[in-house]
Amino acid sequence: MKFSFINIALLIFSVIFLVIIAPFWKAAVWGLTLSIVFYPLFERINGYLKKPTLSSFSTVLIIFVVIAIPITIAVFITVNETEKFASNITEIKIAFQSIVDKLHRISQLKMIAPWIEKVDNSMFSILQNTGVLITKNIGAVFSQTYNIMANFLFSFIITFYLIKDKDRFINYIAPAIGDRKSFERILNSIKVSINATVLGGVVTAFIQGFVGAVGFLIVGLNAFFMWLFLIALFSFVPLVGASIVWIPASAYLFIIGNYFGGIFIAAWGIFAIGLVDNYVRPLIIGSKINIHPMILFFGILGSIIVFGPIGIIVGPVVLSVCDVVIRVYIEHKKAS
Repeated sequence: MKFSFINIALLIFSVIFLVIIAPFWKAAVWGLTLSIVFYPLFERINGYLKKPTLSSFSTVLIIFVVIAIPITIAVFITVNETEKFASNITEIKIAFQSIVDKLHRISQLKMIAPWIEKVDNSMFSILQNTGVLITKNIGAVFSQTYNIMANFLFSFIITFYLIKDKDRFINYIAPAIGDRKSFERILNSIKVSINATVLGGVVTAFIQGFVGAVGFLIVGLNAFFMWLFLIALFSFVPLVGASIVWIPASAYLFIIGNYFGGIFIAAWGIFAIGLVDNYVRPLIIGSKINIHPMILFFGILGSIIVFGPIGIIVGPVVLSVCDVVIRVYIEHKKAS
């Protein structure tokens, strides 16, 4: 009777606990990711300081610097190059106006003239209402910014304690696990998959950015570091990825009359930039995780659809843990 009561109580309070911490699950995933990736750094620092709390704080501080400084430099370079490139945007307006003027000069235009007028008015209406749209959604923008900053802060807090008290957490959970060996295999699979995912994501983003920037350079879009940073950044966006950058760039070249450049960027985006994302990322992750590339590809894609950008990390972890659980189950079945 006592055993049944404890089981029921454990189930109830476990559910309540999960409901309470559910709003912070994204911060927890990022915290777990950072703690696993940078734990070797903590061990090295703690080897010198011999003080886990100070070593953990030092590690988190280094993580912040490692993340913040490159992003700050990249944003500064991008903004600087964007200002230089922005002057070219006037070519779009001139080219578009030129197309409209040519259509107006065609004698057989009477039937479609009202439609051209509507398109022209629509363009001005869009521009006019942009300010209103931004004003109406400014609250949502600030709300999202606040949520991002809060998750950023919480992830660092979680990272600090996971690094400092790693053994304490494991020793707390371990007694409840009957099969300690299998539990350790699952923990190791999580560690390997997260390291592989982070490595695969960062390397893929950099290669995509470099390949894309080279392609843009070929057609005369010379803001190399701006394109590299933007393509690398948007490579983490679910489903659409770097196409957010190269599709508008291709359209821009078509509008200003550079048809060869527009076709080249479209082809470069599909075959060169797209190939990096579809081949390099699964290749790097698959080399670390013993999962079939097809399952890994659809697992990552499905996880991104369900969980958003964080699915890039969640997907491989879930697949890796499932793989270990299945293997342990088969081993136990054979042993019995």
